[in-house]
Amino acid sequence: MLTNMPTAVIIGGRGQTGRAIGQRLVAEGWAVTATTSGPPPDPAATPGIRWAALARDQVSSLTGVVKPGTDLVVDVVAFTPAHAEQLLALSDRIGAAVVLSTMSVYTDPEGRSLDEATGEASFPAWPVPVPEDWPTLPSADDNYSTRKAALERVLRDPYSRHLREWYFIKRVLDGRRKVILPFDGASVFQPTATVNLAELVTLAAGQPGHRTLNCGDLDPPSVAQISAIIDGLMNWSTERVLVAGPVPAPNVGDHPWCVPRPVVADMRRAQAELGYREAAGYADALAGTLPWVVEACSGRDWREVLPQLAGYPGELFDYGAEDAYLAASRA
Repeated sequence: MLTNMPTAVIIGGRGQTGRAIGQRLVAEGWAVTATTSGPPPDPAATPGIRWAALARDQVSSLTGVVKPGTDLVVDVVAFTPAHAEQLLALSDRIGAAVVLSTMSVYTDPEGRSLDEATGEASFPAWPVPVPEDWPTLPSADDNYSTRKAALERVLRDPYSRHLREWYFIKRVLDGRRKVILPFDGASVFQPTATVNLAELVTLAAGQPGHRTLNCGDLDPPSVAQISAIIDGLMNWSTERVLVAGPVPAPNVGDHPWCVPRPVVADMRRAQAELGYREAAGYADALAGTLPWVVEACSGRDWREVLPQLAGYPGELFDYGAEDAYLAASRA
C-alpha cells in the first residue's frame, strides 16, 4: 500500500546526481519528493518523483518539505556549516540523512589540497586509494573545499553545543595567563559526560523497573580543578586569582560554574541498584572533546559552534574588564 512506502526527500534533486538518486529510490519502492530552487523538470522525465520548490538557506522552507516521520533525507547541495546545522535541527523528523561531499576535502601531510594545486609540486600526495579517515582540510570559508570540510565536521562530530570548558580553553588559545575565580575557586557544578549518561541508560534498559535515578560524573571537580586540568591538557600555566565571594564586577569571573554552593547529584542509588560504574573520569572524557572544539572553532566565530554557551547573559570573554579589575586590585 502507498501508506507503507518509505519516504525520502532529495534536497537539490533537479541535477544529474539528484535525478539519478531519485529514480533509483523510486525503483526500489520509495515515495520520493525532490526539491528544486527553479522550475521543476517535466514530470514525464522523472516518473514517480514529486517536486517541491525550496529555498535551500531557509529553515522554514526545509520544515515545509521534510515532514515528521520522513525516513530519509539526501542532501545533494549542502555546502556550508549553516546547511549542516539546518539538517541537525531536523533530526527529530528524519530517520537517516545522507549528505554528499567531495574528494577535495582531503589534504596531504604537507597541507596541500586540490583547490590550491597549480602544478605537480603543489598537487596533493595522497595514498592510493584514499581512506575515509584520511585527514581533511581545516574548517574555513576560503573556498569550496574548506567549506565542504566544515560541513562534514559539523555533521560528523557528535559533540556539545554547550561546552562550558570553552571558558578556559579559549583563554589558553588567546594567551591569557590569569583567570579570576569567585568563591575562592571552590564552586562545584557537577558535569555529566555523555559516555557516563550512556552507561547509565544502558544499565537501566537492561534492568527495567520503576525508579528515579540521578546521573552525574562521580567525584566532580571544582572550577579551579577544571582550570588546572585544562592547563595540563593544553600544556599551559594559568594563575588562578581567587576571590573570596561572588563576582567582583560585571563580566569579571562570571564563569559557567559560578555557584555559591555545590550542585552535586547523589549517584549511590544507581551504583547500588544497577551496579553503575563510571565509564570515564572527567579529565579522560574532556581529553577526547578538547581537540574537537579547538579545531571546530578555528577560523570561525565560536558562537556559531557553541550557540547555547553563547546565549549566557553577559560577556564571557571581556578581557578589558578583567584587566581593569586586576589593575585596580594591584593598586
